[in-house]
Amino acid sequence: MSFLLVGFGASIGAFFRNELTALSQRIKIDFPVITLLINIFGALFLGIFTANIHGGGLLLFLGTGFCGGFTTYGTLNMELSQLWFQRKFFRCFLYFALTYIIGILGFIIGIHI
Repeated sequence: MSFLLVGFGASIGAFFRNELTALSQRIKIDFPVITLLINIFGALFLGIFTANIHGGGLLLFLGTGFCGGFTTYGTLNMELSQLWFQRKFFRCFLYFALTYIIGILGFIIGIHI
C-alpha cells in the first residue's frame, strides 16, 4: 500500500514541476531559475513535512512522494552540464552553490516553521 502513496504523491509533484518548467520556457531566462526555485521550495516543504508529520502514510505521500517527484536531481545535473559546456563557469558554480546552500537552509527553515 505504501508504494501507492509514494507513487501518487510523486505523480502530483512531477505534474507541478512540469507545469512550472513549461512556464519557465515561455519566460526565456538565461539561468535555470525555475529548477533552482523548485529544488529550494522542495527542500523547504520536505523540512516542514518532516518536522510536522511523524511517520505514516501522509509523510510517505508528501515527503517521499510529492517532494521526490517535485524536485529534480537529474535536471539539475543536466543544466549544470549545459552551463559548463557553454563555458558559463560562473553561472554554473553560482547555480550549484545556490541550489545546495539555499536548499539546505530551506530544509532547516522548514524544520523550524
